[in-house]
Amino acid sequence: MTESNNPGGMHRVSDVLRDIQLGSSAGASDVPEPEEANECPICKGSCYVHPRKENGRPDYSRTVPCKCVREQINQRKRAYMLKNCELPEASEHMTFENFRIHLGTEEAYEAALAVAEERASCNWLTLLSDSDRGKTHLLVAVCRHRLRQEKPARYAYVPLLLDELRRGFREVGDLSYEARFGFFLNVPLLALDDLGTEHRTPWVQERLDTILDYRLMHGLALVVTTNLPIDELPFRIASRLQRKGKVVVIDAAEYSSVKEGLK
Repeated sequence: MTESNNPGGMHRVSDVLRDIQLGSSAGASDVPEPEEANECPICKGSCYVHPRKENGRPDYSRTVPCKCVREQINQRKRAYMLKNCELPEASEHMTFENFRIHLGTEEAYEAALAVAEERASCNWLTLLSDSDRGKTHLLVAVCRHRLRQEKPARYAYVPLLLDELRRGFREVGDLSYEARFGFFLNVPLLALDDLGTEHRTPWVQERLDTILDYRLMHGLALVVTTNLPIDELPFRIASRLQRKGKVVVIDAAEYSSVKEGLK
């Protein structure tokens, strides 16, 4: 695939997604070394072993990390994926376990959990409500659930996503516009928070249309939150959100008022 036929920078994105899956750039230096005093009797401190073939014999053409370092590798992988997801600050509590279900939030909770667990009939979900109804909590919870399953996800507050793309015009490599845009196109789960708050210009509209169209064509998961009624979103976006996925209106009281009532 040539640069001219690859506006999303997919050749770079594949490297980024590969690194996310591995937890870091693949290489021998990324494999932790066991402590000398506790040298592994299996790998003798090399951290690598030859896997077994189906007939039980060693496959000397390949090496894989030894089980003595596998958990350390998995920890690094989880930390790397969490960093690349770029979840909002102070959102550690935003999980399904901590979500307080009350009247009007039941459908949104079940729909978000189904997408997170990849058992939904469609992998696009749009949550509509006024502020303080729990939609961002559920959006982040979907990301956190996927990350716990060691599956890449990316959270993005929509106006900042567009600012990030603009900054890419002044950068090169992984921070370039092509690499950033390609990542938003290709990451297995994209979570767009507060769609509709962006400043609408032809450039902004084209970027968002392209992201949704690409993900629609390639069957990639998308979760969206918005404060706007569906018919107040741009027509092309609203059409795709309704055609591809499930739209849930959260008709519930503000969480602050619910908390007051529980005191």
